[in-house]
Amino acid sequence: MPSTFDHLLQRIKVLSRDFRQRYGARWATWRASADSGSERAYLLGLRAPEPSRRWQAAAGLGRNPQRSSEALAALLEALADPEPFVRWHAAEALAAQEISHTYPLLRAALADPEPLRRAGAAEALGIVGGEAAAQVLVQYLNDPVPEVRAAVVSAIGRIGDPTKVAVLLPLLSDPNADVRGAAAHALGRIGDPKAAAALADALAWPGQPLLVRRALAAALARAPHPDAQPTLLQALTDPDPQVRGYAAEALGQVGNEAVHAALLAAQSDRQVLLKGTVGDHAARALSLLERRGRRTSPASPGSEES
Repeated sequence: MPSTFDHLLQRIKVLSRDFRQRYGARWATWRASADSGSERAYLLGLRAPEPSRRWQAAAGLGRNPQRSSEALAALLEALADPEPFVRWHAAEALAAQEISHTYPLLRAALADPEPLRRAGAAEALGIVGGEAAAQVLVQYLNDPVPEVRAAVVSAIGRIGDPTKVAVLLPLLSDPNADVRGAAAHALGRIGDPKAAAALADALAWPGQPLLVRRALAAALARAPHPDAQPTLLQALTDPDPQVRGYAAEALGQVGNEAVHAALLAAQSDRQVLLKGTVGDHAARALSLLERRGRRTSPASPGSEES
């Protein structure tokens, strides 16, 4: 015999079904009307003089994946907005749309005369992801505007396709520092150790700007290789503590007994990082070095190197 609870549950299901039958179509019509009204408001917001209203409008358009062709066109226009936050929200909104509608538009925008729109289209395709987007993006790595090249590189890195490592490596020697930094960051996200030699060469480049050095060192920590050891040892003395911390992290993963003394000395580096200090990174690297059998613990007197 069914329980009172089962009877109540069945009654709720019947009432829910009756509600959908009676009011489902009316509810859908109301939702469509409300969404249409909000879309019109967002389109007006994209033309507002206040940047905050424009980015809020772009963000609002991204909350529905099936916007009208008018809305898609407005978002493409917003990719060239003078305010970076508006451009970012416009790219996010375009990436959130039905891909069959936006992919042709974004692909065409990569050749737009306006550099900001080209960069925004690249960013949106990076968010969309997938092999097709990566294949299109590599065709624009030689864009004449550095900001666009950097956006294309970053988008490829966001997609994370390991088959694109080879086409990203030449960008590590780009004349523009932002592009070099973007290439280092992208290669770090992909994490292929085959990029380590080129990353190490770029890190050793005299006069490399601070942010580029950080990106290169971080990439080497994510894609370490023993061939990078000499450069990483040198990076342990870099003026920037973040570079030193990343270098220690990478050496713990791929270093041999030759790095033990340098890491031991780096333990006294008390420069504060986001997580701990440089010395903490060096201590963890030493521990990893010893677990890998590259050096026995200094706490064991008379022990021999492996």
